[in-house]
Amino acid sequence: MLPKQYRLPLRTELRRVKNRSILVQGGLFGLLISPQVLKTQPSRFGFIISTKVHKKAVKRNRAKRLLTEAVLSLSSKIKPGFDVVFLAKKKIIDISLEEIKKEVKRLFIEAELIK
Repeated sequence: MLPKQYRLPLRTELRRVKNRSILVQGGLFGLLISPQVLKTQPSRFGFIISTKVHKKAVKRNRAKRLLTEAVLSLSSKIKPGFDVVFLAKKKIIDISLEEIKKEVKRLFIEAELIK
């Protein structure tokens, strides 16, 4: 689980992130990236994995845990001041942690989120 300082409360912040964000697409997921009002706060992350991805909650929760682990592995390198929402695609269900880490790192570099 992500520490509280890195969590994006989707219920309250999702509308703001959708309105002021850029979309970066990858093969396994898309990223909505929005700058925060205060640039000194650590970047926060939210995950949206719909029932369209998989009907079983067990599979969706596993995908969310893998994405969380990938973000935590890069947390020391991520620039502060951004809100990021992961939008999972169907392909993510059968993918290993290492492949997800590679994809997260590649998209973070593309979006210039890594120092």
